[in-house]
Amino acid sequence: MPKTLYMSVDCGTSTVKAGLFDGWGRRVSLATTPIHCQFHTDGPVTQDMGEILHAVFRSLRRALADHRVSPGRVAAICIANQRATVLALDRHGEPLQPAISWQDMTGAPALARLRQQMSEADYYQITGLPIHAVFTLAKLLHLKKDAPQEYRRASRFVLVQDYLLRALGCPDYLVDYSNASLTGLLDIRRLRWSPDILRLAGIAGTRLSSLVPSGQSVGGLSPAAARLTGLRAGTPLIMGGGDQQCAGAGAGVVRSGLCSVTMGTAGVSFCHSDRAVFDPQRRITCCAHVVPGCWNLEGLQNAAGDSLRWATRTLLGSERLSKTALAHVAAVPAGSRGVLFLPYLAGASAPHWIAEATGTFLGLRPQHEAACLVRAVMEGVVLESRQILDVFTALRVPIREIRLTGGCSSLSIWDQIQADLYGRTVRSLSDPEATLLGAAMLGAYGVGAFPTLQAAADQMVRIGETFKPDRRQTKRYAAVYQRYVDVVRKFTQNDIFKTVIN
Repeated sequence: MPKTLYMSVDCGTSTVKAGLFDGWGRRVSLATTPIHCQFHTDGPVTQDMGEILHAVFRSLRRALADHRVSPGRVAAICIANQRATVLALDRHGEPLQPAISWQDMTGAPALARLRQQMSEADYYQITGLPIHAVFTLAKLLHLKKDAPQEYRRASRFVLVQDYLLRALGCPDYLVDYSNASLTGLLDIRRLRWSPDILRLAGIAGTRLSSLVPSGQSVGGLSPAAARLTGLRAGTPLIMGGGDQQCAGAGAGVVRSGLCSVTMGTAGVSFCHSDRAVFDPQRRITCCAHVVPGCWNLEGLQNAAGDSLRWATRTLLGSERLSKTALAHVAAVPAGSRGVLFLPYLAGASAPHWIAEATGTFLGLRPQHEAACLVRAVMEGVVLESRQILDVFTALRVPIREIRLTGGCSSLSIWDQIQADLYGRTVRSLSDPEATLLGAAMLGAYGVGAFPTLQAAADQMVRIGETFKPDRRQTKRYAAVYQRYVDVVRKFTQNDIFKTVIN
């Protein structure tokens, strides 16, 4: 088995990564290609799908060539991808305009009519989602209203996954349940496009991709794609999943009692569930997992790693935190000397769901230095994650163990802040590329190397460092957390976010 390799792709918002893993979960190679996200001054957020596709080909080629891996050793290719981003295609399969990013919140006003036609509660019971601009439906309604010509010309609306698989050789446009979960169009119990929501939105189901489960074979690599990647034509393409579901699988969150917290561009608190669980207050989402027949509960933060990148760039004038800067941040006491940061640079998702929300510092004094503010940003993201974990607990979802994933999980100071603020032991992974590993696991499962995805996780997931809470810090953070909750409650109740934005 170790001689056989599984190729996976993680198509994120700022990078495309390709990795090769053996059957024991050991990463043989990694290639990363940066991609761009356009934040337009009037609000839209878009990406060039051609650039993304080129980055996928380049990353696959480099992952293979840089380590001189024989193409014949690659048993499967599987894609994990950013979710909710949507692209309109003409009848020839060509993009009519740039892809509308999941971070684009301009569709918020277009949801007003849907709210008049269907209650929030009824919508949530069908989709497992609140009515919110982060999901694909809002982007389609906005396109229909503000770009009617492009909307009418569109033969099909696809997600990143559908488009890339088709470009690699899949004979049709296919999307898995986990990605479809974030469109706002899927009936989460029946795992089909909801006829009621399609009717209210005026979207024909024939303009959407066909639904299939993760881990299923969906074709083979085309000769054209093989030439561009260096891989062997006919290499099996296995249906992957949304990046967060794949990250959950790559962290081993494939059984009840396990939870992961991902700190990537976005932040996601993620629990496995053997059944669909709905929050009466609609604070979290219920989605289809990549584990067949299972679901996951999620709390999405739109800007986690993005918040830290913004703070590092703006406050320190650097794209990365140096060792010296990290030491200064570590020296700041828990609570950042009274500074609070509300991490809503791209609006608020779980558990508040306020698209208009903005990032906010509170408690600033002249004596606060950059290190205080950077630590406050780290703490703000974790404070928001703690609120989400508290919702899981309130819903009686068991949390036996928390595992940390995402690029920011390599920052031990942030990992320790999480342990202290959650008051729980947390564990990192030996390989932080959990999304790539999860997709590789699906590839291995899809070609029959493992009888179940759980069996793949048992062999391929490898735990790294353990962080235990410092009880003194946890006690200090209890007061910080209560203050944070009180502040956020006042902001949401008094509609201050919308006052600021307008």
